[in-house]
Amino acid sequence: MSKKPTVHAVASLGKLRMQGAWRVELLHASPRNRLYWITRGQGRVTVNCVTRGYGPNTAVFVPAHVPMALELASQTQGLQLCLPTDESLALPKDPFHLRVSNIESQAAITSHIEKIENELAAQAPALDQALTAYSLLVSAWMARELARQEGAIAREGSHRLVEIYAAKLEENFRKGIGVADYAKLLQVTPTHLSRVCREASGRPALALLTERTMHEARRLLQETDLPAREVAQQLGFSSAAYFTRAFSQSVGRTPSEFRKPPHRA
Repeated sequence: MSKKPTVHAVASLGKLRMQGAWRVELLHASPRNRLYWITRGQGRVTVNCVTRGYGPNTAVFVPAHVPMALELASQTQGLQLCLPTDESLALPKDPFHLRVSNIESQAAITSHIEKIENELAAQAPALDQALTAYSLLVSAWMARELARQEGAIAREGSHRLVEIYAAKLEENFRKGIGVADYAKLLQVTPTHLSRVCREASGRPALALLTERTMHEARRLLQETDLPAREVAQQLGFSSAAYFTRAFSQSVGRTPSEFRKPPHRA
């Protein structure tokens, strides 16, 4: 019987909020595909640096390595399902954001996710086969819902540049390069890049870059024992002092104040 850890995971949005809202609310990315099934509440979700509103019965799919951020107001309820990057699951290649009005569809996706959660809790024999089966049902549900709604919410033409910026940002944010460098890479002016980012997300290009960098800084400080100077180096800061100033300005605490107590052996 296989003992390897599964790459599936299910968590309530309430649990994610308790673990640290910044982990979801600041721009970040994951090596796993994620489906957010929001059943109650309203707010905003940012995917590929494009922000849209959400309400009850909204499904948001975020492929692996796509930057995203999700507001988690106290009344927001729902589930996060993490799925592996397995080509056999035939998951969508692009993110989507759909309001699901069909009651049967609402019940179906809730049931699929809860069954994956139950399998993970039970850890019974043939776990991998069961997870694959339920994941295929989730994939089929997504395909059918996209077909029912004739695709994801239409993209505005001006958002294409922002989505490309988001991809480049995710590839390069650890290198310490600035907005002017991204603008040059994208063959536009920094002013134009910031304007279209503000129109798409409500934040200029620099704010998005800072948000992504500071999420990773928080993650490294809480999940590793790396000294702050090494965190600074990994994120492309020219010095530890500069990193400390930037972190304190963004977070309101120094790296050492933010860091949780060391892990016990």
